[in-house]
Amino acid sequence: MDALHEAIKKIHDQPEHPTSGILCDLIRALDSGVHFDLSKLYHLNYSDFSLVMNILKQWRLDSFRYERGALMRAAGDASLKLEVNGMRYGRWGIPSRA
Repeated sequence: MDALHEAIKKIHDQPEHPTSGILCDLIRALDSGVHFDLSKLYHLNYSDFSLVMNILKQWRLDSFRYERGALMRAAGDASLKLEVNGMRYGRWGIPSRA
């Protein structure tokens, strides 16, 4: 299982756990481009911190991206599954600041 799917499973299994909140915030930031407070990572145990590092590595190295918003929908609803069909090739553009 890749790191992103592992994180989403962890969120579904324990939605009220503080780690789930941190993982949700990270996924939201990666999914939408909002800022993520890195100091939240100090609250994670080593295995969860390692999971976050793997998520970041996969996100950075992987040229496939989920449709914007798909990750947060999957993290929020255990019945939704992430599928390859929901991915698109290429990097998301940075919005202009007009």
